[in-house]
Amino acid sequence: MLFHLAEPAVLLALLVAFAIGVFVHDAAQVLTARLVRDPTPMRAGRLTASVKARLTPFSGLAVFIVGHGWAESVPMNDVWRRRRFHVAAAILAGPLAYLLLALGSLALFGLVSDRASIDLGDRVIEATVVNSFAAEFTLWLAVTFASMFIISLIPVPPTDGGRLVFLLGGTSEGWRNTHYRLTDGNIGLVILLALLLLPALFPGFPSVVGQLVGPLLRGLGSLIGLHLV
Repeated sequence: MLFHLAEPAVLLALLVAFAIGVFVHDAAQVLTARLVRDPTPMRAGRLTASVKARLTPFSGLAVFIVGHGWAESVPMNDVWRRRRFHVAAAILAGPLAYLLLALGSLALFGLVSDRASIDLGDRVIEATVVNSFAAEFTLWLAVTFASMFIISLIPVPPTDGGRLVFLLGGTSEGWRNTHYRLTDGNIGLVILLALLLLPALFPGFPSVVGQLVGPLLRGLGSLIGLHLV
């Protein structure tokens, strides 16, 4: 976001996409958990308008600098091992919601433009489109939703992907110690911030998100007959 202050369409798209993304992410996880009969998420109040439980200062920092971050995973009853696959389905509903939002944004983009270029640039992601506010806005909605999808699946806490790894993983003492160090020791948070911030602050540093956003959006675009290069 910091690098797009002079681009009103992009800046607005980043803000709108992140605001919509975190609420839809939570709603998808809460409602899916309810379908698998876990009442814990509904009691957590994550269907309200409050952002306090959804966004940490660290995610806010990532959003401010890079333009995308992550939503805190919804609390669920993942202690009972026999129901871990039910919980996994509810957790995966969050990333899936990002993916569907990205697809919907591309469909909107297709209504106002028919061509765009998405590349790995000096500041992680560069999207080039015909000089149109609507086209630029809808394309960057898709870029942001796709970025949030990728981030949510990075397999370190505090992401949904990190939670899945330890939910479906082993129960040995070493596995539990690793989980403790990544979560309570904040090592996972440091890894995640490094993956997001270093490519933006130091051009040329490899970017996980930047490498994957282009192919992901091109693949989604092909599903609806949209040509992205």
